[in-house]
Amino acid sequence: MSLPAGISIPKPDVVFTDLGLAILGAYLGWRLWTARGGGMLPRTGVVVVGGLASAAFWGAIFHAFFPANTATPSGFIVWIAVALSILVVAAALLELGLRILAPRLAPLVRRSIVVTYAAGFAAVVLFVDESFSTIVRFYAPALVFFLIVAVRQAIRTRNAGWRLIAVSFIISGAAALLQQANVSIHPVYFDHNAVYHVLQGIALVLLYRGFRQAPAASAGAYAGGTDPAPRQG
Repeated sequence: MSLPAGISIPKPDVVFTDLGLAILGAYLGWRLWTARGGGMLPRTGVVVVGGLASAAFWGAIFHAFFPANTATPSGFIVWIAVALSILVVAAALLELGLRILAPRLAPLVRRSIVVTYAAGFAAVVLFVDESFSTIVRFYAPALVFFLIVAVRQAIRTRNAGWRLIAVSFIISGAAALLQQANVSIHPVYFDHNAVYHVLQGIALVLLYRGFRQAPAASAGAYAGGTDPAPRQG
């Protein structure tokens, strides 16, 4: 796709679906921020949605302006911004999951686990292999771990918000698997990356609704199986 003044976008389907995902994520993150109450869950929701929006934004920039991918220093820097955005999301999910699943875990131990995970993630993508498949391999354990936590909370609290959060991560995980399997609608006009972005957009909306409807209480309340009043909106 060519634009005025000789600007060419090699993968418009990927770029524009990524950009749409970034705009959607930024809007939902803003809505979540302005409506959030106290507690770890809504704060984590803002970080997760904002991090996903950031990853999509930098992904759009990367696919639009760096056809050589990470072969150039500038392309590598932009791609690392994508990776670090996903790292922030993964670390936030791991932190919240540990708070809920192991509320008696000492804060120092919990932070050490999260920091060690994040440091390993960053070190590998910075110095060993920055490919998306490597990013997925690091992100997937945190996603699966939090999915288990979300399913557990949905069963224990019978809260619709937690069910939506669980479904959103199931869709997100399925999207990543389809992306890695190169499943596309059309190999040129709507490739596997574009399909991935559309599915992630659906997951993002469900995630937003889940964070809005899940009980706005401390992690301790969730861990105890109580069902505080859900937030509306």
